[in-house]
Amino acid sequence: MIPLSQDEPVLPAQRSSVGSSEILELEEKVERLLIVTEALWNILREKLSLEEQELVRRMVQIDLRDGKLDGRVAPSPPQQCPKCNRTLPKGKSRCMFCGEPIPPRPFAR
Repeated sequence: MIPLSQDEPVLPAQRSSVGSSEILELEEKVERLLIVTEALWNILREKLSLEEQELVRRMVQIDLRDGKLDGRVAPSPPQQCPKCNRTLPKGKSRCMFCGEPIPPRPFAR
């Protein structure tokens, strides 16, 4: 049982089981993403006659956007409202200042 407040202690066994289940869930998600990614690459390669080197070049290009070849994507800058130009919190579908619909950014981090 996970404590409902900070006053209740978390036993080491509880911490371990919660952490383990979260790790397993993340591992499953990563495996699923790998399958989807490989399937998409196979489709693109077959349909467009692309070479693996093109994929590798693009991966390096994206990785270097922040100036570091470290296997990580740089965080996205904050999005601006297209109508009022105010900075928006991540994940909003409408501007909280003027109500303008915000276009989705599928690769925002």
